[in-house]
Amino acid sequence: MTGLEDDNGKKIDKRNIIEAVVVLPSNLFYGTTIPGSIVFFNKNKPAHRKNKVLMVYAARDGWYKEQANMNTLLPHDILRIMTMLESWGDAAAAKKFIPTQEIRLHKKIQDDLDYKLSEIEIKYQDEIEYAKKKVLELKEKENPSKGQKNDLKKKEAALQKILDKKNSEIFDATAFAAKEKLGIENVKQELMQMFADPELRKRYFSIVDMDELEENEYNLNMPRYVDTYDPEEEIDLKEAIGEFNSVLQSEEDAENSLNEMFTLLKN
Repeated sequence: MTGLEDDNGKKIDKRNIIEAVVVLPSNLFYGTTIPGSIVFFNKNKPAHRKNKVLMVYAARDGWYKEQANMNTLLPHDILRIMTMLESWGDAAAAKKFIPTQEIRLHKKIQDDLDYKLSEIEIKYQDEIEYAKKKVLELKEKENPSKGQKNDLKKKEAALQKILDKKNSEIFDATAFAAKEKLGIENVKQELMQMFADPELRKRYFSIVDMDELEENEYNLNMPRYVDTYDPEEEIDLKEAIGEFNSVLQSEEDAENSLNEMFTLLKN
């Protein structure tokens, strides 16, 4: 919020230049583990966005990749955030925006995969060539001794081990890329479902007008505007009671077995 102020610091010419606020997951940046936020400013906001602020909550569990040292936003996580920012609550705008980003992100994933595969190739190239050379030298011997035959088996096994390790890394990289592409498709479906459900939208974003901001004394704390709490998992009471009774029965059976063993020992 900006604008002219009187001698007492009261706004006399209120001007909202904040266009959007995005709350990010914790432990996303070097040097800090606390959640970060991105604030977007725009002095020339379009008419339908004036006196309004888009509040986006992007820190929900499952909307980022948790890692030991630092969390990461994956391509489909970025798609979720970008779609909410670009569409500003407009489902039709989201439907137009998502396909363009889907193409771009698929290309990025493929480019990343190609780079990883080339790195794997370079990583093992010299080692494989050397191992193959040693195997070939032993195979070319006309009358190999028993020791040389054993050595050949060891060298072949060593070569195969290297090849298996390389193929494993190729498989992992390819599988990760496939998972990322699937993640984009899943997020696309998730977003369309979200835009169609007014109650679900409240857990993703909120478009807040000036009256509400003023009522909250211009506090941009996300939980004031977006439902940031994950709903508690519903419990099937019949199933829970059944499991409880099953545990009680198991304990009773175990106690009976122990009593029978003690009785036998006494006799």
